[in-house]
Amino acid sequence: MTTGENVPKRLRGDIQGLRAVAVVAVIANHLVGWPTGGFVGVDVFFVVSGFLITGLLLRAADAPGGISLAGFYARRIRRIVPTALLVLAATLVGAHFLFNSARATSTAWDALNALLFTANWRFVAVGTDYFAAGGSVSPVQHFWSLAVEEQFYLVWPWLLVLLFALFASTRARTGAVVTVIVAVVAASFVFSLHQTAETPTVAYFSTFTRAWELGAGALLAAAAPLLSRLPAVLRFLLGWVGLAVIVGSALFIDSSMPFPGPWAAAPVAGALLVIAAGVGGTQRHLFPLVNPVSRFIGAISYSLYLWHLPVIVFAQQLPPQHPAVIAGLIFVLSVLSYLLVEQPFHQSPWLAARGTRESRREAWQAWRDRFGAQFILGTTALVVIATAVGIVAESSIRDVPPPPAAAGDGLLPAAETNPETQLQADLASALQASSWPKNLSPSLDSVLRTTSNDNPARKCFDIGDSPDFDSCTWGDRNAPHHMYLVGDSTAMAYAPAFKAIADASGGQWRITTVGLYGCRFTDVDVANDGTGVMSACPARKQAVTEHIVADAPQLVVVSNAYALGRSTAGAPLSTADLVASTLAETAGYASAGRITYLAPPPLGADLGRCYSPVSSPNSCAVTIDPAWNDFAAATQATLGAGDHFVSSLAFSCYQGACPAFAGTIPTKYDDAHLTTAYATHIAPALQFELAALGLL
Repeated sequence: MTTGENVPKRLRGDIQGLRAVAVVAVIANHLVGWPTGGFVGVDVFFVVSGFLITGLLLRAADAPGGISLAGFYARRIRRIVPTALLVLAATLVGAHFLFNSARATSTAWDALNALLFTANWRFVAVGTDYFAAGGSVSPVQHFWSLAVEEQFYLVWPWLLVLLFALFASTRARTGAVVTVIVAVVAASFVFSLHQTAETPTVAYFSTFTRAWELGAGALLAAAAPLLSRLPAVLRFLLGWVGLAVIVGSALFIDSSMPFPGPWAAAPVAGALLVIAAGVGGTQRHLFPLVNPVSRFIGAISYSLYLWHLPVIVFAQQLPPQHPAVIAGLIFVLSVLSYLLVEQPFHQSPWLAARGTRESRREAWQAWRDRFGAQFILGTTALVVIATAVGIVAESSIRDVPPPPAAAGDGLLPAAETNPETQLQADLASALQASSWPKNLSPSLDSVLRTTSNDNPARKCFDIGDSPDFDSCTWGDRNAPHHMYLVGDSTAMAYAPAFKAIADASGGQWRITTVGLYGCRFTDVDVANDGTGVMSACPARKQAVTEHIVADAPQLVVVSNAYALGRSTAGAPLSTADLVASTLAETAGYASAGRITYLAPPPLGADLGRCYSPVSSPNSCAVTIDPAWNDFAAATQATLGAGDHFVSSLAFSCYQGACPAFAGTIPTKYDDAHLTTAYATHIAPALQFELAALGLL
């Protein structure tokens, strides 16, 4: 967060302490998950910023020459841009060495948006959920709040200038300013309530749902002359009550509560009370805020805020470190950047109003006398540190040998008749590997970039018009036997395997693979928030049923995600409900010879997060999730006569553990879906399973 570079003439220790409370709460929440509402520190920052910046503009309006927009934005640039550039550059270097290429590329786009002060809309566009427990957190995700502030200040000073031009008298001008602020606060707060209820992930990052928080601080600045008359006893009470409200918000608010509307009102109110209490005089009694430690932390809070998340996210890629070590590193980097970058640039004549050549020379000489040696030393130190970090990171990325060959390693007996035996050996070997093989094909970086784009059946599962069933059919069109593979994206991930089976069947089988992303083939529509999924799902299932009835294939294979969900009406669906609903849907395939339910692979780790050049394969290996076991057991227990169940464990996991690769092939491109290469690789195993059941 920015800290309001243009402070009042009297540097308020209570506001510095308020910044300290806010930034410590945010860092603690991100570092150790406590306090649960530590994220409300950002809301405190919004209020502080709105108060200080608006107060500055109001004072400037009464000064000779009025508000200088050029001067205002020059000061903003000097205050926030140099340190932000430093942190973003360091983050890009860290991402290059510590992230896989897909995540590093995504981080680069995040950083570009952070630099352009559009980070909040970038995270809205990519569907970021601030409160998501898993997933790959961007190391610059916290720049969203800086973007909100700068977007607000792109408009706010111009609006004030317009009001000052329209109203000449101080009284009329004050009334107009207060009226506009009240309107902005009211409209933004009402919209915040609405959007938080409708689309909470968007509401969290939106400038329109946060403007009321900055506006609340602005309203307080406009009311400052009245607040200065408050009696000392009342100011004492307001300060302590406000601090208690902020601390209580951090302790008791959590991610389950609607935020920012309405629960952000609590920390905003607390910040308003603390600031209002200090308008009339020094708050010496509010010792948690005005002590030297709090004031110093408040002074460096901007650097602390910018550095904390990259350090925390990068630390997750390295061997476990104690939170105190991570906090210490954040503090050291913040102090260095504050002393060596933030302050020298903030106090420099760079972008200042142009005067005579002599005055500019004197200003720069005064700056060099105060900061020159410090700036040069700091720049040199930062270059040395960056170089050292790069060397250490590079040395930690070892040349990784391929995993040991499965044959003859004693893990499993060799068997030429069952292809699952070799797959199990490969999986077992992968679980024993201490480092990533360098001969994975495709590479994990390529897998993360490609995802399902190379799947030959991708268009057969797209949203839109019903797909061309003929172009979704593999093998000889005149083959005497016909099979369907249907379902959601799980079935799509299996499609390359069935294509390989059809192509290798010697003209005996043609296989149609068709379904819809996010659309489970169940009798009850399972809610999915993907764009257009719920409107397309019923029609796609109906079209598939009609084709199956018309074609009367000898076999239909059904594969759906093993996950709980809700109906489109909002009713929760249990495992038993979903299995029964699957059987009810497939009962419509009455003309099919037999129906087989193919289990999806158990959920794996988030590959985008767990895989990096400095991680080990163990970080991406997981045990079988309980939901998978529940769905598999329920499906087998309720099979109809003549129907079959095929487990995915033989080609996904070994003795209850599931690695991210087998042999030299990555198994999944995310936590759920097989890579195209691995799906093709397991075709013989699937063919073996179906043949063993007498289905081929």
